[in-house]
Amino acid sequence: MKRYLCLILFTLTITLTFGEVETYLEEIPFNEYSDLNKDNTVNSNNDEIKIVQAVKIATVDPILMKDQYSMRVVNYLHDTLFNYNEKGEVVPNLVEKWEWKDDRVLELKLREDVYFQNGDKMSAKDVKESFERMLKSGVFKDFFNDIQNIKIIDVNTIEIKLKGKNNLFLSMLTYYMCSITKYKDGIIYGTGPYKLDKITSKEVILSKNDKYFKKNLGPFKIEILAEISDRKRALLYFNEDVDVVLDLSPKQIEELQKEGLIDKSAILKKTKELDTVAIIFGNKNKIFTDKKNRGIIESAIDKDEILKNIFKEKSVSTFFPESLFESKLSVVRKSSFSIDDLNKSSIKNKKIEITVLNDDISIRIANSLKKQLELKGILVEVVPYQQEAYLMKLENQDYEIAIYSVLFDEKHLVYNLGKVMVHDIGDQDMYNASLPFLEILKDEEEKGNRDKIYDKIVFLISKNIPYIPLIHREKIAVENGKSNILLK
Repeated sequence: MKRYLCLILFTLTITLTFGEVETYLEEIPFNEYSDLNKDNTVNSNNDEIKIVQAVKIATVDPILMKDQYSMRVVNYLHDTLFNYNEKGEVVPNLVEKWEWKDDRVLELKLREDVYFQNGDKMSAKDVKESFERMLKSGVFKDFFNDIQNIKIIDVNTIEIKLKGKNNLFLSMLTYYMCSITKYKDGIIYGTGPYKLDKITSKEVILSKNDKYFKKNLGPFKIEILAEISDRKRALLYFNEDVDVVLDLSPKQIEELQKEGLIDKSAILKKTKELDTVAIIFGNKNKIFTDKKNRGIIESAIDKDEILKNIFKEKSVSTFFPESLFESKLSVVRKSSFSIDDLNKSSIKNKKIEITVLNDDISIRIANSLKKQLELKGILVEVVPYQQEAYLMKLENQDYEIAIYSVLFDEKHLVYNLGKVMVHDIGDQDMYNASLPFLEILKDEEEKGNRDKIYDKIVFLISKNIPYIPLIHREKIAVENGKSNILLK
């Protein structure tokens, strides 16, 4: 439990440290990869834009979202009461005016020109019911456990009363889970610029919401596809079947350009996302719930050897991506475990299964890992799965070791790290242990004090080896210039 408390204290510290620049898919744009901006002009002659990403969108309900890929669709369909502007300032969005009546009571006057996608006008009652649904069923509802009650003042005014002072509350109202929704006859409606036409395991289709309260000069239709294979995503682009490709790293793009699959004239845009390709540990037979066994695996492998023929670069020197987490104590240190520890451990002479997604890079990493471990006397079987089965394995923690990409973003860090704990690492206890620290840190205003805590906690996280990072990668969006899709 102690390690969980430490990890979570870090999470909440990050919330404060980066609180001025939060919001995942950008507060005004629909998502990080599109400039189908509420106020920017797009070539309206393009009636449809097709986007392909690596993993499917699992849900369009903002209170249930646990993965970064699903979060990409939020700002197409939903709006929050507040957003961030380009200066990192909290600004009203669905709110016309707001005022703190005292340290605990926030009064919000809502805009009167906002409509849900079913045509219903948004009211204070809708906002109250939306928050009550989130507080009852939201995946990360405990982040908002200091809301004491929500009171309707009139048809367009609500009052939110907190249990105590919370300097983070306005920024927390920008989180995706706080999107204002209307749940009616089993269907979820938002107030965003697009409405949902179709969602399957392979695609999401959106069409323009004519009742949107801001200017929307984007295409009439947006289609978001899912294709796990990097090469197949590039082929879709090469064959002009899609306009935008997501989830490629600079190295991958370089190779795809050499092969001619991505033209040199393609528009490349750095996104706010990074991923960490990592070896993560599951709960299938409890072997790796023991920190010592995780450390033994770490000591038994040569990460540089695994990577040199795949990514043509060295393994990471920091536990977290350096551009996100600048702590000096995040430096990866050599494991203290030895071959003698391995020979005495419960791992020796037991067969370990490596769960892997059935794509080229993941399988190559897994086979290289297998080769190294077998040289140390550890029996290994690599088991590839198609996307649906793989994601189910990860969701249920039904694996011993897996090759996995932990996706981070530069803005919505507290939500993102909550996602990492609950969805990626699958450690609910770790997440639950964070909640008391949120209460402690809400009143901390000095960045210097937050940084001191932060430096110490990052070290404790990496020391407990929740996973073994191999490489950190930037994420690049590729588009064909058909329209001004990307952020400027």
